[in-house]
Amino acid sequence: MNLSDKNKLHLKKLRALLKGFKVQGTFFNIYQILKTCWVILFFNLIGFLMLAQFQQGLDILRTLGFQSDGNPNKIHHTLMVCVMLVYWGWQNWRSARIITHFKAFTFAESYKPYTVRTLVIIPRLFALLPFLIISYGTVVANGGLVSLVVLYLNLGMALYVFLLYRRKLMVVLKTKNLPFSFLLHYIPVKNAAYPPAYLVTKQKWWIGQRIILLIALFLVIYLYPIRFSQYVGSCGLVIMALSSWLAFFGLFSLFENRFKIPFAFLFLMGWLVFSFFNNNHEVRVLQEGLPDKRPFMDTYINQWLQTKSQNDDTVNVYLVACEGGGLRAAYWSNEVLSELSQGDSNFKNHVLAYSGVSGGALGAAAFNLSSKCSTNPETGRAIVRDFLKNDFLSPIMGFALFPDAFQRFLPFPFKQFDRATVLEKTWEASWEKSCKDNPNLFRIGYLANDFTDTNKQGPLVFMNATHIETGKRVLISPVKFGDQQFYETTDILRILNKDIPLSTSVLLSARFPYLTPAGLIVDKDHKKWGHVGDGGYYENLGISTLLEVYIRLRTIADIKKIPIKVSFVFIRNTKDFSKTEPLGGLYEVLAPIQAYLNVWYKGGGYSMNLIKNTSLTHKDKILNFTLPRFENDIIPLGWSLSRQATDYIDKQVKKVVEIELRKNDALVH
Repeated sequence: MNLSDKNKLHLKKLRALLKGFKVQGTFFNIYQILKTCWVILFFNLIGFLMLAQFQQGLDILRTLGFQSDGNPNKIHHTLMVCVMLVYWGWQNWRSARIITHFKAFTFAESYKPYTVRTLVIIPRLFALLPFLIISYGTVVANGGLVSLVVLYLNLGMALYVFLLYRRKLMVVLKTKNLPFSFLLHYIPVKNAAYPPAYLVTKQKWWIGQRIILLIALFLVIYLYPIRFSQYVGSCGLVIMALSSWLAFFGLFSLFENRFKIPFAFLFLMGWLVFSFFNNNHEVRVLQEGLPDKRPFMDTYINQWLQTKSQNDDTVNVYLVACEGGGLRAAYWSNEVLSELSQGDSNFKNHVLAYSGVSGGALGAAAFNLSSKCSTNPETGRAIVRDFLKNDFLSPIMGFALFPDAFQRFLPFPFKQFDRATVLEKTWEASWEKSCKDNPNLFRIGYLANDFTDTNKQGPLVFMNATHIETGKRVLISPVKFGDQQFYETTDILRILNKDIPLSTSVLLSARFPYLTPAGLIVDKDHKKWGHVGDGGYYENLGISTLLEVYIRLRTIADIKKIPIKVSFVFIRNTKDFSKTEPLGGLYEVLAPIQAYLNVWYKGGGYSMNLIKNTSLTHKDKILNFTLPRFENDIIPLGWSLSRQATDYIDKQVKKVVEIELRKNDALVH
């Protein structure tokens, strides 16, 4: 090998080595940028989880499109999402630029042109993240590629092209003598930190725009929590909140560097310290005093049996448990109960007790109220369907992400910022639109609704909740009871000594974290009694309450020698989360979550088995109406259902009811 060949070989090796340095340097530079902009990645990760992983987010994405399909909000919800995506992408880019201006990076300088290119390109790629997140979520939600994905990706590319050529556009606008002088405050990217005072001076317009927009969003959501939130839609609100809070933390970074004050640390300390005395989630009560004229449970059951036995030799009794599960549970419970009522006109009159948890409590209440809207069962069913197809999620999300989030940093409670109250008022407003004959039923008191009827022939509608501090059961009950009737159970109306709105009583059973906070109970002596949370913490099917009602029912029937035939009706909607394979990765993180979900589901099964063993001697029947669930179905646990989800439930109910009744030879359908 001659000298020339050796030189060529060495040169080739040198080029390969330099190329390796080039690749390593590029990755190192990218790492430097990503590490500095971690807050942007954090907010985009939250967006990915909420919109592309959680079933509620995926179901919301299925509601978007440019064909109304009977949903008047569908088109403008989609338009709002498109607008908010552009704003989110813009805030990603702008926040990255602001943050990187403060840091002098120790880049790999072997290829200096790549350092500047990294500073320019990475923020622009951040601008594309929202469009990629929403596109991926839309594909998963719809089971494949749809036209909206193409629109989202084109919007992302349009924003990228704008960012690429924005400087030339600014020059053109300036030559036209248009009033866009604020656009010319361009600060070139370079590998050096800018003085914060310089950035504040040059970015006054952008800083003011962010502050004004945050204040405006706060005010409009506070003043019009239902109308505005439902107009924007849940997806648009999530994107709006993510981009707004990202802009807020971008300002944090700017002002911390400018004034040398650790604002983020002070806000965190304020959140921790103020949490001891700024709880604004006190449960609403009706102001008029409530003399407790409720009958005792044994007295009521005795009167109910005596009345029913006048017409029947053997009294058929139905005890109904409605499992929790958000709006999915409410919708499924109403469908099953309506189907049973239409198959047997006597069904509703022979239900002694309903025991509802969370969404199941909402479904049981709405089903029983439907007869006050129409005497026609089919019309009543349609009214409740119309009520439950409303968007209950957007108002509480809007309040949670803006006014109630602001409350966390105030040193005193401001009840008007309570997001739970907004959900209650959303139910009230939605019922008012659906039931024209009796529009105020969710606004008036739980007891004022008089489910039992003045002639004591109506059902007992129990709503189950949990005392957070002790883990004991809490009941919203139309009857009084003693310690011997319900084990370690608190009668919350006795603690309050006042009636509460029906919407409040339902939400007491449905305060599931973290969307709906635990409710603070202030007793009749104006002392803080404790917090009430979702009934599913204690037991998600409400069978424990039914079992104790059943024991009292059997005891009284035997004493009075009244023949009875009891049928338990269990309405279930959750999916069995259990798996036979051991946990793989992240077992320390996933083990508690997996255990909770499995126990949450299995708890109802244990109580069902207990009832089965108890009732066998009397040959009573157990009817189990379970919503069919599959591995990849999207019927979310939340407060919003897409048309696809409700259509699926509508198609399943008749088949499920017929099969279960035929199997148990229970009702003639």
